[in-house]
Formats: sequence, structure tokens, C-alpha cells
Amino acid sequence: MAAIGLMVLLAAGYPLLATDAEHPLAIFLLPLLAAAAVLSWRRTAIIGVLCFVVAAVEGWFLSDLALGAYVARLVIIGTGCLLGTLIAAQRTRREDQLEQAQVRAALSDAFQSSLVPRPVPPSFVQVSSRFTPGDERLQLGGDFFDALELRDGSLGYIMGDVCGHGPRAAALGAAIRAGWKTIANREPSDPVVWIGALEDAFFRYGRHDEYVTINTGRIGVGEASLRYVSAGHPWPIVLDASGAQFDRPRVGPPLGITVRPVWEISKIELTPGMTLLLYTDGLIENDVVGRSALEGEAALLRYLRDTDGLDLDALLQHFGPSGYNDDVAVLAVSLPPRPDAPEVQHARSAAPGATDPKVSAMGGRTRRT
Repeated sequence: MAAIGLMVLLAAGYPLLATDAEHPLAIFLLPLLAAAAVLSWRRTAIIGVLCFVVAAVEGWFLSDLALGAYVARLVIIGTGCLLGTLIAAQRTRREDQLEQAQVRAALSDAFQSSLVPRPVPPSFVQVSSRFTPGDERLQLGGDFFDALELRDGSLGYIMGDVCGHGPRAAALGAAIRAGWKTIANREPSDPVVWIGALEDAFFRYGRHDEYVTINTGRIGVGEASLRYVSAGHPWPIVLDASGAQFDRPRVGPPLGITVRPVWEISKIELTPGMTLLLYTDGLIENDVVGRSALEGEAALLRYLRDTDGLDLDALLQHFGPSGYNDDVAVLAVSLPPRPDAPEVQHARSAAPGATDPKVSAMGGRTRRT
């Protein structure tokens, strides 16, 4: 700012010192200003030096400027060269920072997209999913989920949340999800075994400082119940003809918290047309004043009871109209209605995409626009 003020002062005083009005000062600064607007600082500096040399030669040999006016002209042009170079350097630095930010955002988006699974459930259930990243972390977070047909034909699912954000949390979530797929297919009958194996693999020897909440379970072929384990994670919501209600399970500790954790199986009796909704806590705690989990749970139940049908996109829009502070994952598992039921079922018993298993199995990804 001091240099700009000095340049303005010299430019204002130049007419008082100049004796030859036929040599305007601006002619030596216009090329420099044009260069500063589009070129790098090195090229701008070169052009500035050329302008200065031309002005010095012209003023000494070809003009009738008094000595004071000649010196003032060179000082103004020299100051302009310096400022033009600094402006060009600042502009190119900002352009480089913007380009790097765009590259990082593109890489983060590609990485996060690779972490969002495409559930492939067995044919006797329908699964819909959505994932929306928090707005302030370049779309990288620790929420993860999956649903697939296990080797015995049953449905296995996992919904989890790593404590923390950024690439480290995202990588840990992806690793846990991959490990779960291997473990669940090897021992498809017991979700407690899945949780214990994940605890041993990732936290037993202090490999990670984070902790992870998980809800994971299975529905066997021809079975009338969901068997699942909750490791510090929000419990499922049951939606059926009677409305929406929480199933409050035997909640064990999150992974990575205690030395000798104990988890127990919980069960939900299944009925035709029922939908199970699982989610991460970013959905119910998304509030600028810090909504508590209990307040969020109550608000979620009220919304589901007052809404005809379960539309995951509408659900996310309702609880995050301006985006989310944290990552949010939701998973809806729907059972088909009875074969002898009317074609038009109660809206609460249908999950998004329920009319087309191919669509419902693909899952989805939402993003704030």
C-alpha cells in the first residue's frame, strides 16, 4: 500500500515537473499493466525492465525533459514495474492454489466415490442406500456401509462410523468394510464373530487410535428374524403397517474402546412388507446449535410417522436442507409383501426403488448442489 501511495503521489506531481507534455507517462506503463494481467511474474518483470530502459533512453536522448521531471518519470516507471511484477506474482500464486485445490477436490471426489459401495443383496430382500459427505472436508469422511449376498445365500449388512474425518478416517472405514466382507463370507452365520474378528484385526494391538461404531447383521434365507450386533451404533428403525419405532438392542462398546469387549446378538422379528432403516449419527445430529442424539432420534421418528412412504432423498433433504456438518449414510432393507396382498401396499412398507430390484440394489450417492 505504501508503494501504491508513492506511485500515485509521483504520478500526481509529474505534470508539475515535466516541461514537455508531448511525452505522456502512461505510454510506458500500459504494456506493463497488460503483462501483469495475463503473464507470469517473470515475463512481467522482463517487460517492466524493457519499459524502464525505453523510458530512460527516450527521456535522455529524445525529449527535452528537465532533470527533475526525467528522474521523477524513471522513479514512477520503476515503481510501476515493481508493483506490476508483485501483482503478477500474487495472481499466478492464487491461480496455482486454485488449480491445486481443484485437483485435490477431484482426487478426493474420486476416492470418496470409490468408497461408496453398490449393494448387491439376495433376491428375497430389496436394499436402497444413500451417502452424502460433510461439506467442509473435501468429501472425505469415515462413514461406511455395505449390503451383499453371503455365500450361504443370506443377506449381510454393515453400517459403521469412524471417529474422525479426512483421508485417514476414510481409509480406515474402507479397510474395515473390506475386512468385514471377507469375514462375513467366511463365517456367515454369526455377526458376533464378525465384530470380534474386526476388533482383533484393527484394534487389538493398538494399530489405530480411532474408535469405530458398527451395526452389522444378517437375514437368513427363509428366516423370520434379523440377527444383528450393535457396537455403539444407532439402533435400527422398524417401519411397518403400524408405523415407525426404534428397536433398542443390546448395545455393546464401539470397536477400539475396551480391552475385553463383549457383544451380544439382538433380534428383530420380521413381517412381510417391513422396512428396516439404518443410518449414521450425522443424520440426527445435523444442527447448528448441536442437536443431541436423543433429540435427533425423536425428530427422526416424528418425521417417519408423519410421512407417507420412505423416500431416502426426501429424508436427507429434510434433515439437511443446507447440507450436512458430518457425513451421512442411510440404508433401507425392505422385505416383499405377502404374495396375496393387494398390489397397492401401505406406503410405509416400501423402500425407494422397491418396484425395481435392479434399481434398489444399486444404491446411490447424494451431493449438495
